[in-house]
Amino acid sequence: MPRKSLRYLIYWALRREQLGDPGLCPDAPEEEHERCGHCPLNRLDAAWLTDAGQLLRRALGLRSALAMGIRIGLDEIDADEFFAMQAVEEERDAYDRKRVKQQA
Repeated sequence: MPRKSLRYLIYWALRREQLGDPGLCPDAPEEEHERCGHCPLNRLDAAWLTDAGQLLRRALGLRSALAMGIRIGLDEIDADEFFAMQAVEEERDAYDRKRVKQQA
């Protein structure tokens, strides 16, 4: 599988529902909630296991801690985690703007 970038992972994590419903795929196995071999959800799930996926998990954990009021100083956050947190904010803002524009 090609290496997926952090932004790719964030972009599709926000749009997971757009990647398809295994129950609607004509190639999906008969068992309920099973996916076909070429399901894009499988690629997204696999991307969470990469270095970018692990970095994103750490960044999301830090964002959750901050949202809960846990105090974390910048000196306690690695530069790559901070960059990932910024990327999440930017991608979420872009996603929200696009949804608002589509609803208008």
